[in-house]
Amino acid sequence: MLNGAINHYNGALATAYHRIATLEAEVIHLQGELTRLPGGNITSKAKVPEPPTFTGSENKMHLHDWLSQIALYCLASGIIVDNQKIVCALTRLRAPTSTYMKSYYDKVQAEQGVGSWGDFAQELKNIYRQRDDKEGAKKELTALWVNKDLAKKNFVKYAERYRMLARIVNYSNEVHIDKMKEVIPDELQNALVIYEITNQC
Repeated sequence: MLNGAINHYNGALATAYHRIATLEAEVIHLQGELTRLPGGNITSKAKVPEPPTFTGSENKMHLHDWLSQIALYCLASGIIVDNQKIVCALTRLRAPTSTYMKSYYDKVQAEQGVGSWGDFAQELKNIYRQRDDKEGAKKELTALWVNKDLAKKNFVKYAERYRMLARIVNYSNEVHIDKMKEVIPDELQNALVIYEITNQC
């Protein structure tokens, strides 16, 4: 009985191998036919130019567009594994962006996994969103520093806006105090003086 089962499986394997060999022969034949057709060389790949380098906020191409160019280039080049896509992107980064992504370069050098393409792209987006937020906050603070009318008409609104922006930028308390002295109403000047004296004690 055991011998019968073995013979049965051997026969099934032989049939499967024969079918695979037949299919391989058909594929080779079809490839040969296709290469004889105009433009039928299936082994050739579309020539896609390499994506540009990316340096950061001053780059001519926006981050979103650059990431799209990397994704298209990888797709056309047959790069489909996340690790390879990230390595491809890293080769197109230049300072200061390459500095911000140092952890990825370190992992590549250590032959460690670098995670998913989605996480890599999101980290870049987070970095530049934060940088854009800071630059915007600095500009708004600069405008508030000279907006005496708003400080005089509605100091509560002025202070709320100022506090929100101050949380984003990294200016010291001394800078904020010096700038606010120039715009706050006279009756609040004494409060600031008391605050400064208290902090110095």
